Amino acid sequence: MSADPSLFADLLDEDGQTGPVYQRIAEAIATAVTTGRLLAGERLPTHRELARELRVAVPTVSRAYREAEQQGLISSTVGRGTFVSGVSGIPHLRGTPAPGQPADTGRLDMAVNAPARGMHEELLRMALTAVSTSADAGTLLGYEADIGSYDHRSSACRWLAHGGLDVEPRQVAICHGGQHALLVALTASLRAGETLLTEALTYPGVKSAAQLLGIGLSAVAMDAQGLIPEALEEACVSSTAPRALYCMPTAHNPTAVTLSPQRRQAIVDIARRHDLMIIEDDVFGLLAQDAVTPLAALAPERTLYLTSLSKTIAPGLRCGFLAGPPQLTDRLGALVRATVFNPSPLSTAVAMRWLDDGTADRLLDWQCGEMARRRTAAEHLLGAHPAISHVRSAALHAWVEMREPWTASEVVSLADGLGMTISPTMYFLAGNQTLPRGVRLCLGNAADVGTLTTALRTLTEGMERGRPTWASGTQV
Repeated sequence: MSADPSLFADLLDEDGQTGPVYQRIAEAIATAVTTGRLLAGERLPTHRELARELRVAVPTVSRAYREAEQQGLISSTVGRGTFVSGVSGIPHLRGTPAPGQPADTGRLDMAVNAPARGMHEELLRMALTAVSTSADAGTLLGYEADIGSYDHRSSACRWLAHGGLDVEPRQVAICHGGQHALLVALTASLRAGETLLTEALTYPGVKSAAQLLGIGLSAVAMDAQGLIPEALEEACVSSTAPRALYCMPTAHNPTAVTLSPQRRQAIVDIARRHDLMIIEDDVFGLLAQDAVTPLAALAPERTLYLTSLSKTIAPGLRCGFLAGPPQLTDRLGALVRATVFNPSPLSTAVAMRWLDDGTADRLLDWQCGEMARRRTAAEHLLGAHPAISHVRSAALHAWVEMREPWTASEVVSLADGLGMTISPTMYFLAGNQTLPRGVRLCLGNAADVGTLTTALRTLTEGMERGRPTWASGTQV
């Protein structure tokens, strides 16, 4: 099956970007792959065919294809053509090896934002033994209440209080991880065809969820301090009539920015003025260096607050929490029931045991200390490099901005050749802005601080030896 060349023209018409054409074509390919408009195995138009369709020079298309191939989106074979690799070709989405295939143990994954591991495995064995030998173990084989039992929601409330949010059990739904909580929150707040505002750089999961639900995304400009309140005000009075704002005000993914109290209050004031629902993603909140007030505490009447144990404890627990105004509880329960029926009793039992017996608190304390050491190492090693203009880190990741002529895609490509996987920055683009000269480095997957330090030193040494190939627009 061959892809229709007009698809690319349509995508370029949609984006309205003013950046280099080759980059826009590559980003259009990424968008089409991640949203399912291009499927694995589809053959792309030849360089000449696409150039004719888009009315650009053939070398521009060739450069765009090279860019997309570096990101794992497509692959080319002499004599056969260029084909879509699909999601499985994107390094940070490959997942575990297929049965019988060896794991690539020599690579360091800095694309998936996962917490560091300490004593987690031994504590899990102990928890599973306790859960399986408890008097009510048989109940784990049955159905659970759609939003979780009252006792479990009470435990969740105590955990949410650590982050400065005071809610009652009747306001909380237990979900199958943070992504599920996000899907429920979006479905509860918007209908297909309505517009969701989000930061110009945003969590890729909200893009895929919005695409699934038929919700339009509109990007709100950011600066070095995060989402700009004036840009939010402007977006609220636009012709798109947005219904809700999704944002990550603490340890933002990918930029690691935490909004100031002044900006938080300004955002709440704007939301109230324009009757805007807020979906606050606080998955990194408990890892923040300084205590901050959630938007949900400032505007409880219009905020759906979501978090999970995936970034603080372990993603395999698949335990998320969604809190909102009491009048929405029945709606949240219906949506949980319609999507997963109920949270997994077994994984929820393990998670709640850890919340109740203090294990989660101990793991959180360890995680905060471990990640502080990793962030310090990253800022020390990367901040001194002449090609790097700025490093900001928070929670589990660092945002690294390069000086010209380095670009984000060139750093991703260099890292790939050195045995490190970094997410292409284009995955975080929510709208029509130019691709920034920054990359997100996830610091939690290295076995220890020493392993991370060695990898980052290898990367900086590689940047010293190598030079960008395409930044000037001419191959050198």
